[in-house]
Amino acid sequence: MYNLQYMECKVCQRQARLTKTLTVRQKYQAEYYMCDFCGFMFVGQPSWLKEAYEKSINITDTGYVTRNVYLSKKTLILFSLVFGTNFTYLDYAGGYGMLARLMRDYGLNFLTLDPHTPNLFAQGFEYNNEEIKAMTCFECFEHFASPILEIEKILKISKNIFFSTYLLPEKEPGNDWGYFGTEHGQHISFYSLKTLKFLAEKYKLNLYTDKNNMHFLTTKKIGSLTFKIILFLSRLQIDILIKKILNSKTTSDYDFLRKIQ
Repeated sequence: MYNLQYMECKVCQRQARLTKTLTVRQKYQAEYYMCDFCGFMFVGQPSWLKEAYEKSINITDTGYVTRNVYLSKKTLILFSLVFGTNFTYLDYAGGYGMLARLMRDYGLNFLTLDPHTPNLFAQGFEYNNEEIKAMTCFECFEHFASPILEIEKILKISKNIFFSTYLLPEKEPGNDWGYFGTEHGQHISFYSLKTLKFLAEKYKLNLYTDKNNMHFLTTKKIGSLTFKIILFLSRLQIDILIKKILNSKTTSDYDFLRKIQ
């Protein structure tokens, strides 16, 4: 335990104050710091990360499959309407490759990238420095030990990022806030709306967000209302209509993989 009352903010490099100490993985003391300038909260010295990532997909992530299906529909509508269907896209930190597989089944040319997790569902479609129009990055921003370093790594691939992470409540969350994820210890970075606005300004990008957990940093100007409507369209099953227009890659991928085996 470090007992530092202040640390340099990992996003804006200003002074962040110690705001709480929680027990992580039932044995480690985690010190959480809050930056009042950019609204970012982070764990100061997460010494348990190697242990926490012995399995990159933690055992408590029971929503993994449902979340990928849910997010694939929103991604299909957003990318099809904003960018079109003739580009290559990437699921960054794509885990088992499930989202990339779902997107390819819809008909979008999606690749996956995750050096820490075996690609089970989109083998043969790993990212290899292709030109990427836009990318998804779902449930990974909260895992960044060095957010600026990781975000700049992502922006070198594409400046259009559709991502998810739950924002900090307007009032500092209590110790029982579930997104701290103290049982697994993988969540160490927490963003507020203020943080996302800071990042958008820093990298000269447009920010669109539902102010909850869905966010879009992009070079495109689409308007906040348009973004909200696009997110809502998945509830109307517009994804089914788009899928009928596109040509699914399920069969063509099978033919391709059979040839290279």
